[in-house]
Amino acid sequence: MKKIIMTFVLTAVLAVSGCVLAAGYQIGNYLVEFGLMRGSSDDPMAPPRAYALLMPPGTWNYTRPDAESEEWVLESDDGLRLVATHFFPEQRAGNWAIVVHGYGCTQENSYYTAQAYLAMGYDVLTPDLRSSGKSQGTFVTMGLEESKDVVHWARRIAETQKDARIVLHGVSMGAATVMMASARDDLPSAVVATVEDCGYTSAYDLLAYQMERSFSLPAFPGMNLLDWRCERRAGFSLHQAAPIVAVSHARVPMLFIHGTKDTLVPPVMAEELYAACTTEKQLLLVPDAIHSAASQQDHDRYYKTVTDFLRGKVYE
Repeated sequence: MKKIIMTFVLTAVLAVSGCVLAAGYQIGNYLVEFGLMRGSSDDPMAPPRAYALLMPPGTWNYTRPDAESEEWVLESDDGLRLVATHFFPEQRAGNWAIVVHGYGCTQENSYYTAQAYLAMGYDVLTPDLRSSGKSQGTFVTMGLEESKDVVHWARRIAETQKDARIVLHGVSMGAATVMMASARDDLPSAVVATVEDCGYTSAYDLLAYQMERSFSLPAFPGMNLLDWRCERRAGFSLHQAAPIVAVSHARVPMLFIHGTKDTLVPPVMAEELYAACTTEKQLLLVPDAIHSAASQQDHDRYYKTVTDFLRGKVYE
């Protein structure tokens, strides 16, 4: 009889464990698809579904720069076709800016910043990050794989113009991307500075924060399930997308910018990133600016700070 009871209990435990595992599997898959997977039944090029719920409306200016341009194409290390636009200034001086858009966006979201750099005489490259715009890919990797792609774009510029001086300028996930790119060993010496605007300390910490704040869900076990399935389906762990680690190994000077009313990426993350950075650095907090809108909240102060920070690093 005792053996029968033990067998029954063991069977019940295994059955419950199997149900829990299956439920966790489904929940994790849903979170990966909701937060990181590109496309929908209506539009295979659409951003992840979480984008519409997270991004504040009215923070983007999509006016294309009125400048001569050409399309560039690059193949990533893992075989994806990546697309960018090269905008020419009226007079070329050898300075370049790679302007990197954020989560769920396309290079159109970079046009406002691109126009400012063009006005300063920079050649500007606005990439569509992998899984965005015209570039191929299925999963957004929160800046991890994207940082490798940005380094390749920088290398392309350095090959195109031997004396180029390149600034990496990223917003939101684009900021995380350029921070991680700035710590890579294969970063070309032509890159002379990085400007990060409203980037996060790590993808894991950001998504845990938003899971609780925006979706009223507990970070545990939700984040554990998300990261588990993320590793299996998208091929990376959210812990790997960690600018807070990258900035402690940054190879170029770094300007940190953040809006004080950013509710998507809390301003304290900018302060933590600034504190962790070991290279030449500066921090600008823009009063009353919401997420990704600091340059529009106070355009003059924003770009004066950028210009002053870059003085002596690019061609005058």
